[in-house]
Parts: sequence; structure tokens; C-alpha cells
Amino acid sequence: MSAKTYGGSSWSSVQSKVEHDQKVKGLLNVFGVYDYTNDRMYTHCYKQKKSSQFIDFINKVDSLYDPSIKQVFIVLDNASIHRSKKTREAMKKHSRIVLVFLPTKAPELNLIEVRWMWIQRMAINNSIFENESDIGKAVSDWTKNYNETHSNTTSHILHNILISL
Repeated sequence: MSAKTYGGSSWSSVQSKVEHDQKVKGLLNVFGVYDYTNDRMYTHCYKQKKSSQFIDFINKVDSLYDPSIKQVFIVLDNASIHRSKKTREAMKKHSRIVLVFLPTKAPELNLIEVRWMWIQRMAINNSIFENESDIGKAVSDWTKNYNETHSNTTSHILHNILISL
């Protein structure tokens, strides 16, 4: 997901016609994972959207999980940074992380997509950000709030019941 410091009519609370081309002063790319087993989001913001940032994010995700966990599945779309040669080489170092690619044009199969919609609506849209760090703070605050308020949702409780059977 990308967020801009300002971006035209879709970012304002009142629709208005944009009379001139707008230049993007600030852009932040948000990488994130949703762990359905505990109903938690993990996000990190980067100024660029390249394979090296994606690999860095994978390293962060890997460090979140206890070494006793044998496999971590990450569901992805078919973005070029997810399938690049650099990413494939880096993934050889992460034997427990399995990248699962969705079929083309099927984002609804990824559980994080609903959360991207929520973060877009509740933290990004209808907001004016002075700089990239303001965007990062809005995303971080929303993620923290989500994790605090969704830790014992129905899906999490059902998952724990299924595990105990």
C-alpha cells in the first residue's frame, strides 16, 4: 500500500476538481503481514518499494516468530519485488518462510486486504500529512490500535479452540 502527503481530490473530505498536475512531495510504501492465528498486524514503512526493502521486511517478519515455529507462510500478490531474482536468492536463507503466491487478479483471497482497506479508510484517507514521518506515525498508530483492540476476536478464539481439539 502507498500513501502520499497529498494527492488530489480522492484525499480530500470534499470532492474538488484538480486544476493542475500535482507533484508527489512525499510517498511512503507500507509493507505488512496479517497473522490470522493471533489476529495481529505487523507493518513497516519504506520510502522505496524495491526488492531490498521487501527482503528487509521479510527479515523483520522472521524475527517476530519464535525459532521453534517450523514454518511461516506469507501470502503475496504477484508484484515484481516479490518474485525478483534478488528476493528468490534471499529466501534461500529463510528455510522456514514459505512464500505463497495468489492467482493473478485475486486479492480477495488474501486476509490482509480487508485490513488494508480499513487502514486506508481510517488512517490515510481524508488526512493531510506534512511529511512521510506523519504518514508512518498514522500507520503505526492504527496498527498498534488494531492489535490492542483485536487480540481476542472471534476468529482468534475459534482458532484456539480448533488447536485444542
